[in-house]
Amino acid sequence: MASGVATRWKRYFDLSARLGPLRRVHALSTAGDAFTTVALAGSLFFSISPEAAKGKVILYLLLTMAPFGVVAPLLGPLFDRRRSSRRQLVAISLLARAVISLLMASNLHSLLLFPLAFSTLVASKSYLVAKAAIVPEMAGDGTGNRVRPRFLTRGAAAGGNPALVSANSEISLLAAAAGFLGGAVAAAILKLPDLGSPWVLRVGALVFLLGGLQVRHLRLNTTRPAPEQEESEDGAEVRKPSPPSVLLAAAAMSVLRGSVGFFTFFIAFTLRRAHAPTYEYGLILAASALGSALATALTPKIRRVLQEETLLIFALVLEAGLGILGAAVASRAIQIGLAATIGFVASSGKLAFDSLVQYNVPAERQGKAFATFETRFQLSWVAGALVPTIVALPLSAGDLTLAFTAVVAATSFSAGRRAMRAA
Repeated sequence: MASGVATRWKRYFDLSARLGPLRRVHALSTAGDAFTTVALAGSLFFSISPEAAKGKVILYLLLTMAPFGVVAPLLGPLFDRRRSSRRQLVAISLLARAVISLLMASNLHSLLLFPLAFSTLVASKSYLVAKAAIVPEMAGDGTGNRVRPRFLTRGAAAGGNPALVSANSEISLLAAAAGFLGGAVAAAILKLPDLGSPWVLRVGALVFLLGGLQVRHLRLNTTRPAPEQEESEDGAEVRKPSPPSVLLAAAAMSVLRGSVGFFTFFIAFTLRRAHAPTYEYGLILAASALGSALATALTPKIRRVLQEETLLIFALVLEAGLGILGAAVASRAIQIGLAATIGFVASSGKLAFDSLVQYNVPAERQGKAFATFETRFQLSWVAGALVPTIVALPLSAGDLTLAFTAVVAATSFSAGRRAMRAA
């Protein structure tokens, strides 16, 4: 049995497999990020807690937004300069994080830690954007062919591809497993005498280096048609980097991401004000993680029944339903179910949205598109988190806020889809 598991594991990461090279790179990148997070968990940089002053919490929220201020305007165009640029940026991101980890290991108690930590966040976000643009090149359509985008004109209805949803889901599930494993190993090193955070970072640097060495196996199509030669399915020339239907889906996804930020800080402050035991917040976090994992596993199956746009509406309606239930019951126990629901709908919605971008945005513009959308989503997360940080909301009021926002988003998205189809 052990040999069978080892054989399947080997095939999963085999370089000749459809996603084998990308699986290797992404697993090592995610594990390396887990090492960095564990190493810095006890430092000043990540010492902010819900009990801290509101000013410090707000500063932390703005800090999470800062890397995207670099990725979107400065690095975004580099993703699309050449198709090979994405592979090069993946390699640079991994190797840069390896070097930064070594520097942080020697400067954990220095002010230099702050710019170094910021730099590793920029490198990590840059990698995620490049990875998202690479997936269509690596994924197949079930017939052995690469997934080719279709290019839409104004008013056309967006669609996706089940192969892309499945590929995105598989990579996300791998990231969860690699992050958990990397975090567990890092935590074990952290507890060893005479090692601690510096050695966690040094081992993490080795993980990043191994990931960087695997990038050479990513086989990408470095040729692309000239923009003026790209056509939509009806032969019309492409004029927009992102079809209006994708932009409409981005608005719905922004609400889902904002809900995550809102609920995370809303429940943290609610439990603190109630002097709830720590394990209650642990249950909330566990429920959210479980919901996210279930979404990663189930979304490809849901995609067989619902298209990506319908899946986004379903996610908003589900969130609204649980929010209304939470407001009606006004119980901390129901918040566990709401946490699982929000984790599920946010992860499922992101898988669907990524598929829409990968399938409908011209290939040479996907890097900038993902950088722009990820910046918007992070801004939504911060905006959502700021509300309960600044305003103390009762339990029922917070749940009702989630429900109302989701209802408005679902209604607007549905109306926008009908308007575009009628155009």
